[in-house]
Amino acid sequence: MRTFSARLATLLVLAPAAVLGNSTDEQVTAVWKAQQMNFEYRGYATMYSCQTLQDKLEIILRTVGARENVRLQSYICSEQLGIARFQIAMQSPVIASEENVRELTSHDSKDELVARVNGEQLPAPADLERFPAVWKEVSFARNRDMRLERGDCELVQQLRQQILPRMSVRIVNDKTSSCSSAFGNVGSPRLTVSALVPVKEPLSR
Repeated sequence: MRTFSARLATLLVLAPAAVLGNSTDEQVTAVWKAQQMNFEYRGYATMYSCQTLQDKLEIILRTVGARENVRLQSYICSEQLGIARFQIAMQSPVIASEENVRELTSHDSKDELVARVNGEQLPAPADLERFPAVWKEVSFARNRDMRLERGDCELVQQLRQQILPRMSVRIVNDKTSSCSSAFGNVGSPRLTVSALVPVKEPLSR
């Protein structure tokens, strides 16, 4: 009994520390990173209409930090075949470290040529928009904003493989390997991540 009581007391003392360790309240300074990437969806159990798939992609990407102006260009989208290919253009947060700022403001001759043709000026470090951001834990199975269901499991699995590694997203718990099989979906989209998201400014009264 004494041993049990001692362990329980230890757990009660350590519990607040564990909560603090998982806190997402600490703000960091971030900048926007613009990217273009390709995404291919192959549905074995779930087929989407082009618009439905596009809407789901936009909601998911914004929930894990992408800026509102996500653009998706469809190259192939066949509900009958369950195949869709998109080019995604978006901005997502990265920590404003020296390395990241240097990467975002280092330009080659091709960048300079394109900017000159378009009459644009390439950004210098001082030109990058800086803003507060936090690491937010997002459960794909529980987040109501994403409105995901069992049928979305394959989509989450393929986003996990193709897109999330290119964003400021840390995997907390990943059970997407059980999402699909040749016989259909076998579980909910059980993926939990820690995503770098911008701090929303409070609404003015």
